[in-house]
Formats: sequence, structure tokens, C-alpha cells
Amino acid sequence: MDDNPAARRNIKLVIAYNGAAYHGWQRQADGIDTVQQRVEEAAAKIIGHPVTVSGAGRTDAGVHAAGQVANFHTANLSIPLRGLRRAMNSRLPRDIAIRSADEVAEKFHASRSAVAKTYRYRIYVSPQRSVELCGQVWHYWKSLEAERMRAAADKLVGEHDFRGMATSAETRENTVRTIYRCEVAQGDSEIIISVTGNGFLYNMVRNIVGTLVEIGRRRWEPEQIDVILTSRNRRDAGPTAPPDGLSLMSVQYSPT
Repeated sequence: MDDNPAARRNIKLVIAYNGAAYHGWQRQADGIDTVQQRVEEAAAKIIGHPVTVSGAGRTDAGVHAAGQVANFHTANLSIPLRGLRRAMNSRLPRDIAIRSADEVAEKFHASRSAVAKTYRYRIYVSPQRSVELCGQVWHYWKSLEAERMRAAADKLVGEHDFRGMATSAETRENTVRTIYRCEVAQGDSEIIISVTGNGFLYNMVRNIVGTLVEIGRRRWEPEQIDVILTSRNRRDAGPTAPPDGLSLMSVQYSPT
């Protein structure tokens, strides 16, 4: 099938999911439930052949998505895209939904074609636990100073070597990334951190959040960001924030 690209379609999916029940996006060994596996199985049942679905981001266990993007190729040229979306949703569990399905150019790849991604992290700041938000937010018991966190977040914008914000398991040699936006917004009981960048290292967003929280609770000054970016040492940064509050909101692509 792959030897004759003219006889196949490249289908782009936008997917939303609650990641609490899954071991992340990426397919793993048999018996380990992942979002990619569920989407591939649903698509295969409808189009009549196995598919490999490539995702834009490999979200970790417990991480959510409102705008994960994925694509796959199919030799089934007849099934309408609206019917494909509806049929997949009828076969997927309630915590995964196909938001849209579109035919795209053969060269499109959900990950390699991406030019930017936006993540959002929700922190519920209250001495009392919110049962209805369980699994959707990081419940932080003590008060945080959003203005200090905002001053620190501003220092992350631009092109930097983010080795100090990567997990020790990060194996990529090039750890330079560009952050286009890092904003801290405060509501009644929530602090929301939104980050847009051209790429992210493993656990980079959760490490950024953990560092901003340390600054918000006055353990460090906002200038600790300068220390981390200069030293490139993970030990200078804060703890890794839990996965619950993190969502992949959208993936951006260059106009075709």
C-alpha cells in the first residue's frame, strides 16, 4: 500500500482526550492501555486494514489533550470523512473524541510538520480539595504569588538552551528551543500557565511549572530562571509538576 501513495489518502485527525486512564499517548507493550492504541484500533475497524497513527506530541501518562493532532494513511478511498469521524467516535471510549477529520497533503506529518505547540497547565490553589476537578488540576494547598510567577515566566520567552528544564532521561543532544509565549493567568481559585513553543523536551513544561511554583511560594526569586538557563543544570530547577493539570491544547502548522 505504501509503495503507491497516489492510491491512498492521508487523514489528519484532531483529538481530545482525558488522559487519566491511559499510560500516555504512545503505543506500548501489549496489555498497556494508551490513547494511540485506542485510536488505531478504532480506525482499523472502520477502514478495513491496520493503520499506524502518528501523533504530534507524546503526552505522558495522565496528561490530557484538547487539540492533539495525528495522521494516518489509508487505501480506503471511499469512506466519507464525516462518516469516519462519527464511526470512530462511536467505537472510542467516552474519554477520547475525534474533533475533526480532514484529508491533507501526502507530505503532511503530524509531528514533523508542526511549527509550534501550545500547552496549558492548571493549578487549583486552595486549602480545600476540589473533588470535581480531581485528575484535571494540580491541587496546591498553599497560596502562590502569581505576579512573581509571571515575572519568572517572562524570562523563558525567546531562544534558550533548556537542558536545565529537561528530565535527566532526555537523550537529545540539541536542547535549544524557542518559547514564543509563557503566560501566567490568575482566576478565583486557579492559576493557569500557558506555554507556546517550537518544540519541547521531555517533561519540559512540567519542570517549568514546578519551577514557577517554587518561585510563587517564595522559595526562589524570579531570577532563578536566569540561573537555570545559564547553568543548564536540572538540579537548579524545581520539581516536576504532576501530570494531572497538563493539557496539549493545540498544534500549529505552516499554511500550505
